[in-house]
Amino acid sequence: MSILKWFRRKPEALVIQDELGTFLLEHPQSDRFYEGTVPWPPEEALVDLEIDGGEPPAADAALAHLCGIMAEAGEWDRRLRAYAADEMAGGDGWIETWEDEDSGGSRRTREEFICRLSIGFIRVHRDGTLFFYYDLDGMFTDHGLGIHANISGEIFSYEICG
Repeated sequence: MSILKWFRRKPEALVIQDELGTFLLEHPQSDRFYEGTVPWPPEEALVDLEIDGGEPPAADAALAHLCGIMAEAGEWDRRLRAYAADEMAGGDGWIETWEDEDSGGSRRTREEFICRLSIGFIRVHRDGTLFFYYDLDGMFTDHGLGIHANISGEIFSYEICG
Protein backbone atom coordinates (compact mmCIF):
# COMPACT_ATOMS: atom_id res chain seq x y z
CA MET A 1 0.00 0.00 0.00
CA SER A 2 1.37 3.37 -0.96
CA ILE A 3 1.65 6.04 1.69
CA LEU A 4 -0.99 8.14 -0.15
CA LYS A 5 -3.53 5.33 0.13
CA TRP A 6 -2.83 5.09 3.87
CA PHE A 7 -3.54 8.81 4.35
CA ARG A 8 -6.72 8.60 2.24
CA ARG A 9 -8.11 5.66 4.19
CA LYS A 10 -11.50 6.32 5.61
CA PRO A 11 -11.36 6.25 9.43
CA GLU A 12 -13.28 3.36 10.91
CA ALA A 13 -16.58 4.08 12.59
CA LEU A 14 -16.53 4.32 16.39
CA VAL A 15 -18.96 2.34 18.49
CA ILE A 16 -20.32 2.83 22.00
CA GLN A 17 -21.78 -0.38 23.38
CA ASP A 18 -23.98 0.31 26.41
CA GLU A 19 -26.80 -1.44 28.25
CA LEU A 20 -29.17 0.96 26.45
CA GLY A 21 -27.91 -0.09 23.02
CA THR A 22 -25.26 0.42 20.39
CA PHE A 23 -24.38 3.91 19.20
CA LEU A 24 -22.30 4.53 16.09
CA LEU A 25 -20.17 7.49 15.03
CA GLU A 26 -20.02 6.71 11.31
CA HIS A 27 -17.53 9.41 10.26
CA PRO A 28 -15.36 10.30 13.28
CA GLN A 29 -13.65 13.21 11.54
CA SER A 30 -16.86 15.04 10.59
CA ASP A 31 -19.90 13.73 12.49
CA ARG A 32 -20.96 15.48 15.69
CA PHE A 33 -23.35 12.79 16.97
CA TYR A 34 -23.27 9.10 17.74
CA GLU A 35 -26.48 7.49 16.43
CA GLY A 36 -28.45 4.55 17.76
CA THR A 37 -31.86 3.44 19.00
CA VAL A 38 -33.44 2.93 22.41
CA PRO A 39 -36.73 1.39 23.47
CA TRP A 40 -39.31 4.12 24.05
CA PRO A 41 -42.44 2.22 25.03
CA PRO A 42 -44.35 1.15 23.11
CA GLU A 43 -41.91 1.77 20.25
CA GLU A 44 -38.27 2.57 19.53
CA ALA A 45 -36.70 5.98 19.23
CA LEU A 46 -33.69 6.98 17.19
CA VAL A 47 -31.12 8.76 19.36
CA ASP A 48 -28.35 11.24 18.58
CA LEU A 49 -25.68 11.67 21.27
CA GLU A 50 -23.52 14.79 20.89
CA ILE A 51 -19.80 14.09 21.10
CA ASP A 52 -17.70 15.52 23.92
CA GLY A 53 -14.67 15.81 21.71
CA GLY A 54 -11.36 14.24 22.57
CA GLU A 55 -9.41 11.64 20.70
CA PRO A 56 -11.11 9.34 19.93
CA PRO A 57 -14.39 11.29 20.15
CA ALA A 58 -16.55 10.20 23.08
CA ALA A 59 -20.12 10.99 24.09
CA ASP A 60 -19.88 10.36 27.83
CA ALA A 61 -21.90 13.39 28.98
CA ALA A 62 -24.75 12.86 26.48
CA LEU A 63 -24.86 9.13 27.27
CA ALA A 64 -25.12 9.90 31.00
CA HIS A 65 -28.02 12.27 30.25
CA LEU A 66 -29.70 9.61 28.11
CA CYS A 67 -29.42 7.11 30.97
CA GLY A 68 -31.23 9.60 33.20
CA ILE A 69 -34.00 10.07 30.64
CA MET A 70 -34.40 6.34 30.05
CA ALA A 71 -34.74 5.65 33.77
CA GLU A 72 -37.99 7.65 33.59
CA ALA A 73 -38.90 7.25 29.90
CA GLY A 74 -42.61 6.70 30.56
CA GLU A 75 -42.89 9.83 32.68
CA TRP A 76 -40.90 11.88 30.16
CA ASP A 77 -43.14 10.72 27.33
CA ARG A 78 -46.33 11.45 29.29
CA ARG A 79 -45.16 14.96 30.21
CA LEU A 80 -43.98 15.80 26.68
CA ARG A 81 -47.25 14.69 25.09
CA ALA A 82 -49.31 16.57 27.69
CA TYR A 83 -47.22 19.71 27.21
CA ALA A 84 -47.72 19.62 23.44
CA ALA A 85 -51.47 19.08 23.76
CA ASP A 86 -51.83 21.86 26.32
CA GLU A 87 -49.80 24.31 24.23
CA MET A 88 -51.58 23.52 20.98
CA ALA A 89 -55.13 23.48 22.34
CA GLY A 90 -57.27 26.54 21.84
CA GLY A 91 -59.25 28.22 24.60
CA ASP A 92 -62.05 25.72 24.01
CA GLY A 93 -59.70 22.77 24.61
CA TRP A 94 -59.75 21.55 20.99
CA ILE A 95 -56.70 21.20 18.77
CA GLU A 96 -57.14 22.43 15.21
CA THR A 97 -55.25 20.21 12.76
CA TRP A 98 -54.45 20.55 9.06
CA GLU A 99 -55.85 17.18 8.04
CA ASP A 100 -58.71 18.53 5.95
CA GLU A 101 -57.68 21.98 4.81
CA ASP A 102 -60.35 22.14 2.06
CA SER A 103 -63.13 22.13 4.63
CA GLY A 104 -61.38 24.37 7.12
CA GLY A 105 -59.41 21.80 9.10
CA SER A 106 -60.20 19.15 11.67
CA ARG A 107 -60.62 19.36 15.40
CA ARG A 108 -59.11 16.84 17.79
CA THR A 109 -59.61 16.43 21.50
CA ARG A 110 -56.54 16.58 23.68
CA GLU A 111 -56.77 12.79 24.22
CA GLU A 112 -57.13 12.04 20.48
CA PHE A 113 -54.13 14.22 19.74
CA ILE A 114 -51.95 12.60 22.42
CA CYS A 115 -52.82 9.07 21.24
CA ARG A 116 -51.75 9.81 17.68
CA LEU A 117 -48.25 11.02 18.55
CA SER A 118 -45.32 8.64 18.13
CA ILE A 119 -41.70 9.26 19.01
CA GLY A 120 -39.32 9.75 16.10
CA PHE A 121 -35.99 10.69 17.62
CA ILE A 122 -34.27 12.18 20.64
CA ARG A 123 -31.23 14.43 20.37
CA VAL A 124 -29.16 14.64 23.55
CA HIS A 125 -26.56 17.39 23.88
CA ARG A 126 -23.60 17.18 26.20
CA ASP A 127 -24.79 20.28 28.12
CA GLY A 128 -28.08 18.55 29.02
CA THR A 129 -30.33 20.22 26.46
CA LEU A 130 -32.71 17.85 24.73
CA PHE A 131 -34.79 17.79 21.57
CA PHE A 132 -37.63 15.30 21.17
CA TYR A 133 -39.20 14.83 17.75
CA TYR A 134 -42.66 13.27 17.48
CA ASP A 135 -44.46 12.11 14.35
CA LEU A 136 -47.91 13.70 14.11
CA ASP A 137 -49.61 10.89 12.14
CA GLY A 138 -50.60 13.23 9.31
CA MET A 139 -52.52 15.62 11.57
CA PHE A 140 -50.34 18.47 10.27
CA THR A 141 -49.76 17.09 6.76
CA ASP A 142 -46.17 15.81 6.66
CA HIS A 143 -44.93 17.95 9.56
CA GLY A 144 -43.63 16.73 12.90
CA LEU A 145 -43.52 18.11 16.42
CA GLY A 146 -40.27 19.20 18.06
CA ILE A 147 -40.09 19.77 21.80
CA HIS A 148 -37.14 21.47 23.52
CA ALA A 149 -36.31 20.56 27.12
CA ASN A 150 -33.38 19.97 29.45
CA ILE A 151 -32.20 17.13 31.63
CA SER A 152 -33.64 18.86 34.73
CA GLY A 153 -37.11 18.19 33.34
CA GLU A 154 -37.89 21.73 32.20
CA ILE A 155 -39.81 21.87 28.93
CA PHE A 156 -39.11 25.15 27.13
CA SER A 157 -40.91 25.22 23.82
CA TYR A 158 -42.39 23.30 20.94
CA GLU A 159 -42.44 23.79 17.20
CA ILE A 160 -44.12 22.27 14.20
CA CYS A 161 -41.22 21.01 12.05
CA GLY A 162 -41.26 20.18 8.41
